[in-house]
Amino acid sequence: MQHTTMRICTIMGGVAGTLLFIGIWPVAGLFPPFAPDTPTAEIAAYFAENATGIFIGSILLQLASALFFLFGAAIAVLLKKIEGPSSPWTYAFMMILAYGFVTLYFAGLFFMAASFRPNYPPELTNLLTDLGFFLFVGAAIPAFVQNVITGAAILSDKRADPVMPRWVGYMNIWTGVLLLPGCVICLFKVGPFAWNGLLAFWMPAVVFGIWFNIMIWAMMRAIKRDALGQA
Repeated sequence: MQHTTMRICTIMGGVAGTLLFIGIWPVAGLFPPFAPDTPTAEIAAYFAENATGIFIGSILLQLASALFFLFGAAIAVLLKKIEGPSSPWTYAFMMILAYGFVTLYFAGLFFMAASFRPNYPPELTNLLTDLGFFLFVGAAIPAFVQNVITGAAILSDKRADPVMPRWVGYMNIWTGVLLLPGCVICLFKVGPFAWNGLLAFWMPAVVFGIWFNIMIWAMMRAIKRDALGQA
């Protein structure tokens, strides 16, 4: 394991999370999302009047999307270390990872497009905004599969002193389960399952933040122990 490279990739996950939060909230002002039943004219006016912030915020989202792949690569290396030469969970994780974080790139693209031409019909701006929020909030199914795969791989470690603690595996599985409400946002415009609701947005946002910080801690711990010959 190349420990310096692994540390850099893990740290890039923290950078990506920071860029995501800054881009979507204070810069673009799209956190939390507009209520799905917000009047079309109001949404169009916001995107026309705040174009610069939305452009910059969208660029930060796209940069975060790219950096998350470095973080995912570090996870894959650790899963490979757990599984050994035959690594189905690792390869499955690497493939599903693209679904999870490429959606963030395209969410930024749609938000950018919604502000690009202020003379768009309000209905078109609304459509582009809907697509952006569907991608930003609704990518729950690939996230669920990704987390369950990660958890299964961690729990498959039969070492007396595993690469990552077994509770981190269970945490990944529960994180995936708690992200699932986002997959039904197309069925609700109000209430806890709407894209700005308690179960579809706020709970996954908090859970993702907790998962993210725990994974960075567990990964840095595993890298340090490997460097010291303890794992």
